[in-house]
Amino acid sequence: MNHQPPPVSRVGWDDQKIMRTRRELDSVKAIMKENVQKIMERQGKLDDLVERAQRLEEASDVYVKCAVKIKREMSWKANSLRYGIIAVSSVSAFAGLAYSFL
Repeated sequence: MNHQPPPVSRVGWDDQKIMRTRRELDSVKAIMKENVQKIMERQGKLDDLVERAQRLEEASDVYVKCAVKIKREMSWKANSLRYGIIAVSSVSAFAGLAYSFL
C-alpha cells in the first residue's frame, strides 16, 4: 500500500507571501517618499544657492564699476596736479626768461 501524506494547504503559505510582499512594498514606498522629500529639499537649497550666486555676481559687477570710476577719478586728480605743477613751472620759467631779456 502506497501511503500518501494528506494534501498540504497552500492557502496559508500564499497569504504569508502576500503579507511579506506588502510589507516590502510599504517599506519601499516609505523609502521612495523620503527620497522624494530629500530631492525637493535639495532642489530648494539649490534654488537658494543659485539666487545667492546671482546676487553676488550683481554685487561684484557694481563693485568693479565703482572701482574703475574711483581709479579714473584718482588718476585724473593725480595727473591734473602733475600737469598743474608742470604748467606753473613752465609759466614761471618762461616769465623768468622773459624778464631776463628785458
